[in-house]
Amino acid sequence: MNERAKPSGRFGDPDWYEFAKGEIFRLTEALLKYPPERECERHFLLAAVRRTLSLEKAFTHAIGDHNGQMGMTLVRLNLDTLARAYALYWAEETVGMTAESFARDFAAGKVIRKMKLRGAKEKATDAWLIAQISPLAGWIQTVYENTSGAIHFSDFHVRQLFQQRESMEKMEDGSLKVRLVLGGADHSPPDGIYTEVRQAFLEITLMLIELIRHRCERASVLKPD
Repeated sequence: MNERAKPSGRFGDPDWYEFAKGEIFRLTEALLKYPPERECERHFLLAAVRRTLSLEKAFTHAIGDHNGQMGMTLVRLNLDTLARAYALYWAEETVGMTAESFARDFAAGKVIRKMKLRGAKEKATDAWLIAQISPLAGWIQTVYENTSGAIHFSDFHVRQLFQQRESMEKMEDGSLKVRLVLGGADHSPPDGIYTEVRQAFLEITLMLIELIRHRCERASVLKPD
């Protein structure tokens, strides 16, 4: 099951998203061949696949509707899936735990943020999980910090509010008169404003694809390329 040729268009364009979905579905075939003794890991990875596909569908619609605020939220959720999926490896580096036992506990409702992995003294919070995968790409920590505010109501949303101004006028007393446009979509977004957020979401998805590919190779259900 060799990887298909990558698109020649700009990274983040729709053909790249179609390429990523194609790779996910191809790898799903391998996941379904997992041996019975790795059943919980298989379910864990299939659940990550379904969440990623669900987020991608919502993300595509959000960006198409010029809803950048929601797009940022979905990038953060996609990063969350990647960070938690990597916990399979951290479980293998934890005394008394395996990827399979971790996935079994996860499915039974055990919360990752209450676990201690890799011999760490601190629990596996979101920040800890992100710190573990940050060495994989220099942008991960920055994306995490820039999008975390989108999850909970925060100053992120105040900044987003004032980006939706239609006009701004300085008054005689030095104050500013601002006319805001309120709605679910961005007001008059300039061309290319969503390029980076599209690339970020896609890059996270491709990293998850490589994780799944590697897990399938280790389970001997996929031959290395």
